[in-house]
Parts: sequence; structure tokens; C-alpha cells
Amino acid sequence: MRVIGLVCLIVIGSVTGLTAQKMDVVNDVSLFFEEGNTKKLSEYFSSTVTIGFHQDEGVYSRVQSEIILKEFFNRNRPQSSELLHLIDTHPNFRFVVLRLATENGNYRVSFKLVSEGKSFRVTEIRIE
Repeated sequence: MRVIGLVCLIVIGSVTGLTAQKMDVVNDVSLFFEEGNTKKLSEYFSSTVTIGFHQDEGVYSRVQSEIILKEFFNRNRPQSSELLHLIDTHPNFRFVVLRLATENGNYRVSFKLVSEGKSFRVTEIRIE
């Protein structure tokens, strides 16, 4: 009976840990958008990132993506963010939508996280 209880605790702890880890990456990336911290944000980038601004879209390297977002944040200093939508029903995929308030107005920011090995990486960012 104790063995069954121990196994249940391990399984529940593993699932809870995985769920917390999944939310940690969403919370971290969301916070870095709110702070305009491109250095920390780029640590979560995949080797290439699709970035879209309104109708313009391109695929960029991790370094290029950091530079593009740094220019955006220099022109639009973030003040706050609000989580509007989160899709986390698939174990290897997350989709997040934020409202990013800046000095120049509000933006809808969405980003896609895909599991690469044991961590999630940002593969797509859209700012509208």
C-alpha cells in the first residue's frame, strides 16, 4: 500500500512539475516582453524566428530577431502587459496572446512556443 502511495506521489509530482515548467516559460517570455528585455527574450528564441509586424513578415536568425525587437522596443517603450489568451492543450506547443501597452499605444502580441528537446523555444512572434 505504501508503494502505491509513493508511486502516486511521484506521478503527481512529475505532472505538477511539468505543468509548472510549461507555465514558467510562458510567464518568463511574457515578462520579458513587458520589460522590453530583448537580451533575456532572445534566450528563448529558436535558431530561426518568424516575426510579423502588421502585414510585413520574415524569418530571421536569433541575433537578427533580437535586433528587430530591440528597435521596436526603443520606439515603443513597454509599460505593461496582460495575458489575453493561452493555448497549452498540446504537450509540445504553446500559443500566447498578450496586450502590450506602450508609450505609443497598445499592441496585440502573439507568440508560438514549440518544444525543442526538454525546453520550449519561441518560433514565431506577431505584433499588431
